[in-house]
Amino acid sequence: MAKVALTLPEAFSFSTEISLLRGHINAGNLLGNDALIGLLNEVRARLLASRGEQEGRREDGLVVVNADMAVRYISEGYYGETLCFEAAFSDFHRCGFDIVYRVSDKASGRLVAEAKTAHLLMSPTLGKAVDLPSAMLAALKPK
Repeated sequence: MAKVALTLPEAFSFSTEISLLRGHINAGNLLGNDALIGLLNEVRARLLASRGEQEGRREDGLVVVNADMAVRYISEGYYGETLCFEAAFSDFHRCGFDIVYRVSDKASGRLVAEAKTAHLLMSPTLGKAVDLPSAMLAALKPK
């Protein structure tokens, strides 16, 4: 199988730290795949909040949903480490956007993973993707 190739920016507009808890660790004593996905979801929520936006409970009733994702594992993550998650919006389109991530160990700087998630803005009432409101697009796009 070919390796996933991701294009990341030189600089990221957002960063946050999360300590790895016992529940993030799998039977191999490493950061689990499922836990990393959960952590990326948390980072997405924090990134949106930093721009005054949210995934759900929006006044307009729309919700942000995952459309797909790619993760490239570089090294292991271990219990007790604090991971630095850098994130940036990219690839805006009519109904959504992508977010790219770089994950590293805070203490050593060791790269743990790179990831990209694609998101759509959905109307639960209509059951389909809808156009990003101009105010949301302005809040998310780099200035």
